[in-house]
Amino acid sequence: MRWYADAPVRRTRQVAADLFVLGWVVVWVLVGRWVFGLVMTLAAPADPLRSAGTGLQTRMNDVAGRVTEIPLVGDDLQAPFTGAAGVGTDLVTAGDRLEGSVTTVAWLVSLLSAGTPILVVVLVWALLRLAWVRRARSLGGELDDPESVQLLALRALVRQHPRRLQRLVPDPVGAWTSGDPEALRALADLELAEVGLRARR
Repeated sequence: MRWYADAPVRRTRQVAADLFVLGWVVVWVLVGRWVFGLVMTLAAPADPLRSAGTGLQTRMNDVAGRVTEIPLVGDDLQAPFTGAAGVGTDLVTAGDRLEGSVTTVAWLVSLLSAGTPILVVVLVWALLRLAWVRRARSLGGELDDPESVQLLALRALVRQHPRRLQRLVPDPVGAWTSGDPEALRALADLELAEVGLRARR
């Protein structure tokens, strides 16, 4: 299967298109990473929230443990501090949820912002390249045998403009009928030139 043309100009264009698509993908991947980092700045309050919750929880549990040592009323005084420690746990949970939600949004936004242009360009490139591959294959994968060259010459006689044929071969029909090898290869090359291929010599 051919992926590149034989003609230098067409092959250069194909390579340039490949490099462009590769560069396009790299640029948009970098843009996606930048967008992800930008959205993740919204999760900045999560760390202070978790830190405050952890600190409150630790301090309240410590105080709750100490007030139990107070005679008679220690157990009654423990409940408010234990409840305050639960508020610290809620703050830690809120921080985790905030970071998780922002991370989900960051992934979604970055994938949409980078994936859409990547998908569009890669799809167009793939369709054009596969169309060229199919056309090149239909014109003959192996052009070493004379029968293939003769069929391509006949295709050129049918499809190409008569003046263009006559500039190449004065009597194209007569050349094809007589089986002139040089004329047949010239006609085959004319047909293959449309996709940047050449008959094998």
